[in-house]
Amino acid sequence: MNIRTKLPVVLMALCGSMALGQATNSADVTGTVTDATGAVVPGVTITVRDIDKGTVRTLTSNGAGAYDTGPVVPNDHYTLTFTREGFSSQQRGPLLLEVGQIGLNVELAVGQTTEKVVVNTEAPLMQTTSAELSTTLSTETLETLPQTGNPDWQSFTLLLPGTSGNAGSQANPGMGSLSANGSLPFSNALLDGSTISSPMSDNVINTPIFETLGEVKVSDSNMSAQYGSGGIVFNQVSKGGSNTFHGQAYDYFENSAMNAANYAFGKHPVPAVPVLHLNNFGWQVSGPVIKNKIFFLLDWEHRIQHAVGNQSTITVPTEAMKAGDFTGLPTIYDPTTQVVVNGVVTRQSFASEYGQGNKIPAALIDPVAKNIQAIFPKVPDASFTNNNLTVAAPLNIATEQKWFGRFDADITSKNRLTGSSAFAYPTTFVGSGIVYPVNVTIADVENMSGQLSDYHTFSARTSNEARAGWMGEYDLLKSPTRNQGWPAKLGLQYAKADIFPTITIGGGYYGLGPGTSANYRENIFTESDVVTMIRGRHALHFGGEMVAYRADSTAWGNINGATLGFTGSYTRSGTLGGDPYADFLLGYVQNWSAKVSPTYYGRLKNPGVFVQDDWKVTPKLTLNLGLRWEGRTGWTDPSQNMRSFDTTITNPATNTPGAMWYAATHTNGRTRLQANKWNNWLPRFGFAYQMGSKTVVRG
Repeated sequence: MNIRTKLPVVLMALCGSMALGQATNSADVTGTVTDATGAVVPGVTITVRDIDKGTVRTLTSNGAGAYDTGPVVPNDHYTLTFTREGFSSQQRGPLLLEVGQIGLNVELAVGQTTEKVVVNTEAPLMQTTSAELSTTLSTETLETLPQTGNPDWQSFTLLLPGTSGNAGSQANPGMGSLSANGSLPFSNALLDGSTISSPMSDNVINTPIFETLGEVKVSDSNMSAQYGSGGIVFNQVSKGGSNTFHGQAYDYFENSAMNAANYAFGKHPVPAVPVLHLNNFGWQVSGPVIKNKIFFLLDWEHRIQHAVGNQSTITVPTEAMKAGDFTGLPTIYDPTTQVVVNGVVTRQSFASEYGQGNKIPAALIDPVAKNIQAIFPKVPDASFTNNNLTVAAPLNIATEQKWFGRFDADITSKNRLTGSSAFAYPTTFVGSGIVYPVNVTIADVENMSGQLSDYHTFSARTSNEARAGWMGEYDLLKSPTRNQGWPAKLGLQYAKADIFPTITIGGGYYGLGPGTSANYRENIFTESDVVTMIRGRHALHFGGEMVAYRADSTAWGNINGATLGFTGSYTRSGTLGGDPYADFLLGYVQNWSAKVSPTYYGRLKNPGVFVQDDWKVTPKLTLNLGLRWEGRTGWTDPSQNMRSFDTTITNPATNTPGAMWYAATHTNGRTRLQANKWNNWLPRFGFAYQMGSKTVVRG
């Protein structure tokens, strides 16, 4: 059972009164002002007031009656007041503005300016100016949907309209192979407009602390030219501070004392409920640094989890088998007596050769096998069967801390800065396993991200949004058997690294290995700029970005001291008898491999520029016209640790086309894994038509 407790803390002593591409982390209201006859009204003064932060900005509708607030802080409450001589003034709001562009057409009535019409709009405003198909998971939605364990929004994405594929699970959430409306299953995740998707996997690297999210905007189709090719765009937008201090403490709590046991299918006694003690607790504080000017939000979270895995069954050798006794099992044959006649292999059985039954003489048992098999857990039953041992993963302790911070600063009435940063790191590195330290991986996984955005309003007709962002993921997976002298302890003479070997015994026997070794160091650096110009009925957006990737990483499982496979083929006579464990005891390896892969220092750069024209043909019909260009450099490696099969290289052994290309050779002038691509043009066309106050048609 999961219980979420939240303790509001009133700080009375302090109180006064991310497909690739530049994405916004702002709200933007645009529309057309008309009179009762439908004629456009130019020269209307629009006052935009942020109720939460106390900031005010004014603008004027142009000759076509069009207006655009430019970028404003999302997830705040606003009022928009429209005033012009000869008309009654009109106030819309308070409105909670979500990230992205929102359409708001206003009709003014003839009257005195001192007369005010107030329209309170609590429901979310419709998107009336874009063909984009998107869904916003608001704070209320995120908190209402059921959560278990560590809260995370990713497992909810499969519930969105038009989605299919895999969004992970609550225990291990991720974008996985999720796609929407026929799009490719390659998604891009952003935090406050800056990309945080891993260059080497398909998951959201850094979901910030759940309590800091203001919304998650999911865009899946018909996006503007400022977004590149690919699938779904997940833009996580954080909360910010306001003119009032706020604080809270919380705990996501889960405990096995409140969990029911799994159905045991008639077993008595009923198996115990696996141990699970989870507390994910933290605090948050936000408020003004300088009222009406600078605001902050800071959150800290600590997860402590004690858990035991569910019971499982494994197949291990009996004590008799470890001594070479295979009585009651298929006949085993002595590989040293092999005779091959007409391609048929026959061997003499140990029983007929030594007269001691279906047993391997103790003197023939390989000393390395004898050392390795001592690691197997003991099975209580004397007779051998498959799945003869029930085990539960030992108690595992996992802890993690997260930090998140954000600031918003209105430098002037025309210039605003926003910055945010997230950091997550584990605080325990203790592995566990039923045969520790064998089959154990110790994971040290850290991730972090940040962005700094500058919004400048040059006039009511022109604004600019610039952003620099970065993300980092540093995963160190290591085996506790590394550099502990295991090959020497076992007597294994052929090992490429000082680590426990991988032992694979056919027939379903429990395998032994060193765990996983890998070292991932991934970074993404982004710089982008978008200019918005309102000209008549046209909202023009143009800009570009540069995304640079660094992937200094090894292969998954890059350290393989030795992998030894046993199949039973050596203790078989023709098609008769044989046992993989007998091959293991005799030291007859059917397959062997070893490798130590070096680090790959991958580098990739993706520039892109775009132009987008959102043309309000009428107050109800908007055409979205755009063109995007993208470049892509092929992956390179400064250490030149790359190779690939190349059909243009002549194989010197056969003098035929097709051979391995190695980066260090620069054969045929080739220096990178893929060729640069500079001719990627992506045109966009869409429309949005507002049929009424509750209906919009898009295409």
